[in-house]
Amino acid sequence: MPRQRNSMQKQMIGQALAVSDHPTAAEVYEQVRREYPRISLGTVYRNLASMADDGEILRLSFAGEPDRFDPKTHDHLHVICRVCGRIFDTDGSLPPKLVAQLDRAIEQSTGVAVLERTMYFAGVCQSCKGYAGSNKESGLTGNTAR
Repeated sequence: MPRQRNSMQKQMIGQALAVSDHPTAAEVYEQVRREYPRISLGTVYRNLASMADDGEILRLSFAGEPDRFDPKTHDHLHVICRVCGRIFDTDGSLPPKLVAQLDRAIEQSTGVAVLERTMYFAGVCQSCKGYAGSNKESGLTGNTAR
């Protein structure tokens, strides 16, 4: 498969990813458009998809949410706040022994050999917990999921 050239648009998208916190394609587009007004949303989507397919970035998919993108491709976990939607990176990954146990358990129960895994945790971040605690009359509590 021929290697794609490293276009100016792709470089600008990479720069936007590096300074953003798990942005959507629309957020990347808005950021790149400030410096390069002629870029199209389609170009941003195509480049992000290509970069994710090539393993240059991670595509994060959450039910009911637009895909997010992460330039950090090393093994790490994500946590999403169900109140504000912010995504956090964990400091580390799961212990290798636990990952191996999970892989074995999945293979034993399904017969499928695990080649890759995507896992995230959902909860309520510290900021939203504080907001929920001070706004009980609004019906928002620390257990609220959107």
